[in-house]
Amino acid sequence: MNEKFTRLYDYAVKDLTENLLPWWMEYSVDKENGGFWGRVDVNNVPDTKAPKYITLNARLIWTFASAYRVLGDEKYLEMANYAYDYFIKHFWDEEFGGCYTFLDHKNEVLEDYKFIYGNAFAVYGLSEYARVTGNKEALEYAKKIIDCLDKYAYDPHYKGYYEACTRNWNVSFWHRGVNRVPSDVKTMNTHLHLIEAYTCHLRVNDIPQVRNKVREHLYVMLNKIVNHDTHHYHYFQDRQWNPTSTAISFGHDIEGSWLMMETAEVLGEPEAFRAARDTCVNMARTVLEEGFREDGALLTEYDPVTGESSEYLSWWEQNEAVVGFLNAWELTGEEHFLDASLKCFEYINKYFIDHEKGGWFPALNLQGEPLLRRPKLVGTICPYHNARMSLEIIERYNKSNK
Repeated sequence: MNEKFTRLYDYAVKDLTENLLPWWMEYSVDKENGGFWGRVDVNNVPDTKAPKYITLNARLIWTFASAYRVLGDEKYLEMANYAYDYFIKHFWDEEFGGCYTFLDHKNEVLEDYKFIYGNAFAVYGLSEYARVTGNKEALEYAKKIIDCLDKYAYDPHYKGYYEACTRNWNVSFWHRGVNRVPSDVKTMNTHLHLIEAYTCHLRVNDIPQVRNKVREHLYVMLNKIVNHDTHHYHYFQDRQWNPTSTAISFGHDIEGSWLMMETAEVLGEPEAFRAARDTCVNMARTVLEEGFREDGALLTEYDPVTGESSEYLSWWEQNEAVVGFLNAWELTGEEHFLDASLKCFEYINKYFIDHEKGGWFPALNLQGEPLLRRPKLVGTICPYHNARMSLEIIERYNKSNK
């Protein structure tokens, strides 16, 4: 076994089981109103009045279900059950289908529009929960969301999906998705998380409708969203897939480089694998060359036209770099990819993990100092990227040892 891979594995097991998941089980649970807090600060103190967000809550279903699947500890299954029961009871829209976007701290609906990105994570979490538990109800809920997305949020002419709908699923360009402005009709970010969600669903519901959609997702990503001249994703596009921004996101590029390969592998179709492999390796190579610092940190966003770049480092880009470079090493055998993966985890361990109070700092300045105003839990800051990083390492390591 490769010694560097073993070191990655050791880092992953230690943080996941001794820090990350224990922190979330201790500090995220709202024992007053049920579910999870909407915000917890850097000192592990909850804001008891903060709203509760679809994405965080759906990701928690995925995280603990996946942790149970990989690690087999019953306490993770208990958390997955808790997260699932809460989510269905409070976020599910019984009248129109799909899931609400925000609840208040007492679990009353605060924002009822249908956020496509958030509903993608609902599919992801519910499908993984069904995969782990065999729960048919969870699978049915996931499929109902897919049916709504494909009926209402899908663009049958140009392919792909819009950003948001009203509660009753009318496309609404004035409800903000992950786009900047209404002219960003389609975004790489929404499509990236739709492809992972549908791929997860395909694992447990391999029917022609889902398989065809997953295949289409993959080719839309490869043919419409990847810029094959630069090997980056287009960040924002109009309805016809014309770019509306020149900015790039190193984190999404490296994340997509392994998620698209995962989709190709789950599809199990040789032509899909061939179509994805070179594109994904080229994306990983470009991120390594352009966005990876000598000290092991991955940069955030950069605009090659204006020269503007983000003045901070985010936790999630580092997580995706670890997995993306590991994946590129597995595909190519090129040792510098494994070196980068390990170097990035070493940077994470040194700077992003809070070894004093537990959990992770979500953001650092460019010198590696925590931005202490950023909470450890809020919005999309949850154990999805970082837990998935460690779970991916553990699964890949175990597979290579068989």
